[in-house]
Amino acid sequence: MRKVLHILGDFNDQDIEWLIDMGIKKNIQPNEFLIEANVPLHEIYFVLEGKFDVVLPDGTSLAKIKSGEILGEMSFIEEEAPMVNVKATEPAMVISISFGALTTRFKECLGFEGRFYKAMSLFLSSRLRGVAAKVAYENTDLKNKKVFEQDIDNATLDRIQIAGERFSRLLNHFS
Repeated sequence: MRKVLHILGDFNDQDIEWLIDMGIKKNIQPNEFLIEANVPLHEIYFVLEGKFDVVLPDGTSLAKIKSGEILGEMSFIEEEAPMVNVKATEPAMVISISFGALTTRFKECLGFEGRFYKAMSLFLSSRLRGVAAKVAYENTDLKNKKVFEQDIDNATLDRIQIAGERFSRLLNHFS
C-alpha cells in the first residue's frame, strides 16, 4: 500500500480528479494475465483490490503485488514492452490510465508532468530499496533477528496521510 502513497502524495487534488475521470475500472479474475511479457503495453494500472504474481517468462517468481501498487509504469517510462508476466492470484480490481491520456495530460497541464515523474522516481526508488533490502536480508543472519525500520520525518508523514486520503477517494469511487 505504501508504494501508491509515494505517487498520490505528490499529486494534487486536480490530478486525483483527473485520475477518477480518466480511469477505467477493470475486474481481473484469478489466473488472468494483466500484463504479458513481450506484448506491448498501453496502460498504467493502479491496483485497488486483489493480488498479483510477477513472473519471468521462464516461470521464475519475482514479486507479489497487492492493493496500492502500480503496474506498467516501467513500460510507459522506457517505451518498451514488459519483460514479465503479471497474473492475478485472486479476484482483483485495477484502474487503468492509457499512455495516450497521460501524454495528453502532460501537454495540457505542464505541472502534472513534473509531479508525475517526481512521484514515479520516488516510487521506483522505494521499489529498488525494497529489493535491495530483501537481498541483503536474505544474505545475512538478520533472518532470526528483529529489524527496526527508520523513523519517518514529519513532512513524509503528512504526505503519506494526504496520499492515504486520496487513495481512499479512488477506492471509494471505483468500488
